[in-house]
Amino acid sequence: MTAPRAETHVTGLGFPEGPVELPDGSIGFVDVLHGTVRAYRDGAVRELCALPGAPNGMRLGPDGALYVANNGGVAAVSMTEYRFADPQISGRIQRVERDGTWSDHAADLPGGGPWRPNDLVFVPNGGIVFTDPQNWEVLGEHAPPDPRSRYLGGRLFFAPPQGRVKRLAAMTGFPNGLAFHPDGSLLVALTIEHRIVRFPWRGDAVGRPEPWCQFDDRFCPDGMIFDGDRLFVAGSVGDSVAICDLAGRECGRLDTGQGSDPTNVCVAGGRLWVTLGLPGKLVSYDLREVPHGT
Repeated sequence: MTAPRAETHVTGLGFPEGPVELPDGSIGFVDVLHGTVRAYRDGAVRELCALPGAPNGMRLGPDGALYVANNGGVAAVSMTEYRFADPQISGRIQRVERDGTWSDHAADLPGGGPWRPNDLVFVPNGGIVFTDPQNWEVLGEHAPPDPRSRYLGGRLFFAPPQGRVKRLAAMTGFPNGLAFHPDGSLLVALTIEHRIVRFPWRGDAVGRPEPWCQFDDRFCPDGMIFDGDRLFVAGSVGDSVAICDLAGRECGRLDTGQGSDPTNVCVAGGRLWVTLGLPGKLVSYDLREVPHGT
């Protein structure tokens, strides 16, 4: 089988992230650099809303609204250069209606700052699990971090349908994308440790994490999505999307091109949609052309 070819749908974006299929069939995504939520359909892009801070990960909630992990105001403009929103806000989870109106869903986060929510996933009871890599902007070129970088390590949070947000776990290695495995466990990407760990999920708590998938040192896992028995993992450093089976074995990669910085993925309409951060593109692959494994 020949290598799948990407179809480019949108160019000229700031730093796109968080693709998600919307109820009308369009693909929603955020532009971290420009602080907006946008949607693409049939060759056209529309803006749903502008948000303060820097919208990062995004998911469609069970109520039909979009939920955004807002990191508070940090966007990458290169591998080692960042731009800060003016003004910055404390990181939080925000809720965006289909008409573009928005509100804060969870703004009072526990522990010390900075709070930089990065990605999120819904649990069956409607609660939200989300990652907070904290002060990742101090890492620069250091991965793993230089002890002098003052990197705080990150954490995993849970926002219940009602009540206060609680910390599930302290983490290391830039906790980033996350997804629930079909068996009910929780997978979390540790970007600068080049691996995914697996937590037993206990309704509103997690057990002790265990290794699930280890990538090579050129691949830094970011956003991820299950499609049947395959997990697609965007490799923000590594310029590819990894394909893993249910046992955590890597069984293939999609090359997204040099300097593409794939940030996140979703599946819709028989296609794998990928946001490419640094070149500012939304692209997709026909899943019929994607090898199922090796």
